[in-house]
Amino acid sequence: MNFEGFEATIDLHGERIEEGIERLERFLDQAMLSSENEVKVIHGHGGGRLKSAIRAYLNRSPYVAASHPGEPWEGGDGVTIVTLKSDR
Repeated sequence: MNFEGFEATIDLHGERIEEGIERLERFLDQAMLSSENEVKVIHGHGGGRLKSAIRAYLNRSPYVAASHPGEPWEGGDGVTIVTLKSDR
């Protein structure tokens, strides 16, 4: 199953942690089904709680091979770039 037109970026800034993680889980499911190699998670800076929760979740996710804060031209520390596992 392929999700044509899948957007490889999700904007979660302003979300509550629980809802943001739920949306991120669904997004990663779709990314894997769409055979994406890399996705961008926008979470903003804020107080840092959402960013920390998202990064902790990504470290545990079975879909994630690696993740890192965005480069300045990608959105800096307000985004996380995620490399997905290729063993699908």
